[in-house]
Amino acid sequence: MIQFSQTEIGYKQTLLKVDSLDLQEGKVYALVGRNGVGKSTLLQSMAKLIPLISGDIRYEDIALKNLSRNQMARLIAFVESKFDGVEYLSVLDYLMLGRAPYTSLTGKLSDTDKAFVNEISEQLQITHLLEKSTTEISDGERQICSVARALIQETPVILMDEPTAFLDFINRQKLLELLIKIAAEKQKCIVLSTHDIDLCLENQLMFIITSHGKLALENCRTKQELVEKFS
Repeated sequence: MIQFSQTEIGYKQTLLKVDSLDLQEGKVYALVGRNGVGKSTLLQSMAKLIPLISGDIRYEDIALKNLSRNQMARLIAFVESKFDGVEYLSVLDYLMLGRAPYTSLTGKLSDTDKAFVNEISEQLQITHLLEKSTTEISDGERQICSVARALIQETPVILMDEPTAFLDFINRQKLLELLIKIAAEKQKCIVLSTHDIDLCLENQLMFIITSHGKLALENCRTKQELVEKFS
């Protein structure tokens, strides 16, 4: 689904080199590594928010650099590490922004769009927040709303930068279980950066490990295996 080919990622200098890497549909990948190794930069590069230094990232043999903004919005949803909210923007209005790639110039949502927003809101148990301002809810609630907006965008690829950072253990587990279910049932490719290694191991996620300026795809099942990959 997503293919890297001789890809160099970074700003003025290369942070990560990826000779070859294929990410498949139907899976949730945990992007892990030490602080400052380029995890957020990788996700932003995959979302075409940062240009590549060299090489390609492709979606089913189509180079992302050749896609328009609207085409990208229908292909990849991106959840930033923190959403601080916007004054006077309600949670419902924020969630409805996820349907923007599919609406007309007027931005009017169809009944089908509205029903889908309600469906995802119920799945993530945030219906009680819909009328509240995005600045009036907690950091954890805003993070769940950000994930909901990405799901509402209904893209085959979802990228998430520390989506569980502000959540308690129960909600971290519930969210991860939901993402695994959605990836399998809807055949999506979901990549999330995280420091929550125990949770990823318990849920048997595939790991994308960033170490020494390279990426490796590993099927680790213990902390010891994972630690050895960093050495």
